[in-house]
Order: sequence, then structure tokens, then C-alpha cells
Amino acid sequence: MYRACQDPDIQRFTLVPVPYRRSDAEQFVRVTAPSPDSVTRVITTADDVLVGCIGVALRDAGGSVGYWSVPEHRGRGYMTEALAAVVDEALSSDGLGLTRLTWSALPANLLSARLAARAGFRYTGVRTETAGGRDEQVVTAELHAGDERIPQIWPDV
Repeated sequence: MYRACQDPDIQRFTLVPVPYRRSDAEQFVRVTAPSPDSVTRVITTADDVLVGCIGVALRDAGGSVGYWSVPEHRGRGYMTEALAAVVDEALSSDGLGLTRLTWSALPANLLSARLAARAGFRYTGVRTETAGGRDEQVVTAELHAGDERIPQIWPDV
């Protein structure tokens, strides 16, 4: 986890602390990932090599999904498959039973946006979010439990 989060794109496009220290990785593994307020899935290859991480922060009857992948495994379809599985788990009545998932990312994070659109998330707009003590414009999307999970076409933002 520590080595993966040294990637400049993970630090730029996610909410990991910058600089990312070993103590941050230990906090994530010991406290954040097992928290009852979220569901975290670590994605690995068949031979146990880290691919990335997907988390769902739980909020009332919904959740907010976020994810990242290590550079050497981007573009191989691992995160597409993992996100589909997490969405199924989150929105199914025999899984987490959530009614909707939201997604947001910086406008420059095109890979994340493409992945969310491919998973069926519907574009909802651009808004300002406060993260890490600063206001950022983010692109937003959501997916409801009853929505078809077919790829979406989003406007250029």
C-alpha cells in the first residue's frame, strides 16, 4: 500500500495524504479499511500482486465509491471487473442493499471517469467539494439500484 501510494497520479487524483508516509499506509490498513463506515476491497492478481483498491463510504441508504490502480496494471481491465463486482455487491439486496452509489473525481481524472461511465454511472454534473482543506471542482455521477448497468456516454467536461 505504501509503495503504491507513492504514485504521483494516486496522490493527485485521490484523497491520500501528500506526502504519503508508511504511517499513513498502516493507518489505512488498521483503521480506515476495516471501519464499519466503509467497505474496502483490495484488488490483486492471481499471484497476489497489488492491482488497486476500491472503497465504498457508507452514507444512509447510499454510498460513495472511489478507486485507484497502480500504474503497471492500468488499462488491463482489472478495475473494470472489480468495479462491476463492487457495484453488484453494494446495490444488491443480498449484498449491502444500498439504493444508490455516487462517484466524483477531478475533471482531469479522465481514466476514472471513463471507468465510471463504462460501469453505468450516469453523469450528474460538476460541483465544488471540500477535500483536504481546499475547495475543488469535481465531476459527479450516480447509479441507482434499479438502473441498468450499461455503459453511458457523458458530456465532455
